Amino acid sequence: MYNEVMPMHEGRELPQFTLRQSDLPEVMKLEVNNEVYLVMKVKVIGKRSRQDLDTKNEKTKMEADFQVLTLKALGDKPVSAKTLEQQHFEQTVAKIKSGQI
Repeated sequence: MYNEVMPMHEGRELPQFTLRQSDLPEVMKLEVNNEVYLVMKVKVIGKRSRQDLDTKNEKTKMEADFQVLTLKALGDKPVSAKTLEQQHFEQTVAKIKSGQI
């Protein structure tokens, strides 16, 4: 699990993306300009070096493509990975007890 603090991306904006209500049902409840935490499970589907980028640091010339596999909105408060794992475990146990699995 990735436990390090996310680095700030100095000098460049991070990419933007769009989600539909069918992708994330909470879209209807979201308010413009509010921040929300999202958890995504992604698959790396491509990786390449971009020699055409004008940068002095070779490490900033790498980029990767991702396919989103699962997505969940957490609200506006940070949640630890341990809490998410516990919630997933409890949901799985509940499904087994109810006969869904």
